[in-house]
Amino acid sequence: MTAKTRADVIIVGAGSGGCVAARRLLDAGLRVLLLEAGGHDTHPLIRAPAGFPRLFRTAVDWNFQTVPQARADGRRFYWPRGKVLGGSSAINASIYIRGSRRDYDGWGEGWTWGDVLPTFRALENFRGGASATRGTGGELPVGARAASHGLSEAFVTAAAGALHIPEATSFNDGTLEGAGLLESNHLRGERYSAFRAFLKPVLKHPSLTVLTGAQMLELLWDGPAATTPRAVGVRFRWQGRTLDAPAGGVVLAAGAVQTPQLLMLSGIGPRAELDRHSLTVRQHLPGVGEGLQDHLAAPVIFRSHTPSLEAMPEALALAHYLRNRSGPLSSNIAEAAAFAHARPGLNRQTDHPDLQYHFGPAYFRDHGFTREPGHHFSVGPVLVGPHSRGRVTLASGNVGDAPLIDPQYLSDDRDLQSLVAGVRLAREIADTPPLLAHRQAEALPGGGIRSDAAIAAHIRAESATLYHPVGTAALGDGDDSVVDRKLAVQGTQGLWVADASVMPRIIHANTNATAMMIGARAAEFAARGL
Repeated sequence: MTAKTRADVIIVGAGSGGCVAARRLLDAGLRVLLLEAGGHDTHPLIRAPAGFPRLFRTAVDWNFQTVPQARADGRRFYWPRGKVLGGSSAINASIYIRGSRRDYDGWGEGWTWGDVLPTFRALENFRGGASATRGTGGELPVGARAASHGLSEAFVTAAAGALHIPEATSFNDGTLEGAGLLESNHLRGERYSAFRAFLKPVLKHPSLTVLTGAQMLELLWDGPAATTPRAVGVRFRWQGRTLDAPAGGVVLAAGAVQTPQLLMLSGIGPRAELDRHSLTVRQHLPGVGEGLQDHLAAPVIFRSHTPSLEAMPEALALAHYLRNRSGPLSSNIAEAAAFAHARPGLNRQTDHPDLQYHFGPAYFRDHGFTREPGHHFSVGPVLVGPHSRGRVTLASGNVGDAPLIDPQYLSDDRDLQSLVAGVRLAREIADTPPLLAHRQAEALPGGGIRSDAAIAAHIRAESATLYHPVGTAALGDGDDSVVDRKLAVQGTQGLWVADASVMPRIIHANTNATAMMIGARAAEFAARGL
């Protein structure tokens, strides 16, 4: 980069947070350079909501693996993360759901529900109309899908009856309670990723430069290691060349796996970890990479009398979708949800829900890689109140080596207790009208799995990530916090984080909408701080 093209801000990572941050900084009149290690969003299945499992382990996926999980049969868990413009918002199930008022109030000063609600409203173009909690002037189309499967509607009624909860018309008004159909960031049957919604319309803006295939190597600092180092640019690899790009400031938005990796490779992190890889210590921050939290899902699947999303042959489903964006590919598979207080001792009035059921009118196991003939529906309990905490550390000082991901799944016994109770409740839901009329035999874990020990064995063998890692660069005021309440990296200048890694505690719902909100707020803070 030359002085003539010097950016005011460099953003690393064109995912949910990065794309929103880039748009908001551009709107503020700043010159933005956005670096994305992946490529363009040209894969034909990115726009088809139900195509997301077919994007896993392709060129648009980082295809991470965890270290072996001692409490889950020593398995390495597959972790897909988007390696493409739009990041994981281009390869996820496109569920649009915020956390609860209680979630954000728990984050503390500057991040309460009242603080974040205006940002959420400004992001969205809600098809249901403006209200005190919903916005219609934003770039992201959100709302009900054009159509939902009849099995999903049956689940909503059955879950409400079995769990003694209301049928919910929305999960986006500050309360995570009840059973209901999920909103999606779709429009006319197509996915709108963060890139498509926020950046694609302004790609030709003279103050925006987007480079794909650009892998950040390290941050550039204002000279030798100092008491308060200032980030003044990025060194990155692009088209076979190593380049230095100067800037007034840098925003990291590489996600909860790679933001801590890039911080550590740039000398920001636990001193012992940096010393272990012979990295210069710019700032000792012991919280970098710590506090990893994720939502763990357990498959519970039933055979169905009623034709499911699998009823239509794939070639015919594709033809339907290409003709008018209808049919199975227009579904996001996880069409409905219900929140439950499953673990014994939880109080519905005072405690967060520990489980969120994701219902899909399909056989969904092993990220969609394992298939079975016939018709099925999945009633998957997801642990949204995890107590286990893990970490991300470096495999080496080389950015090309994936970091070591250790979520320490089920290391806190309360997590397994919640999921065991969740499997039992899933069966109750399936045995409740009107879903009862649609169900046949239990396909997974199977009717013979009855004892707590047998159900726990099923969870250890079959559980999987629901793709929501957070917390590895957490905001806060304590010694372990990585960013302050304005998302600036502690002990540095000119450096912010704009992704899910800043969540001090995981929200009790899907995290993508919150990552976009964080990106917008990071842009606001960075623009003021430059």
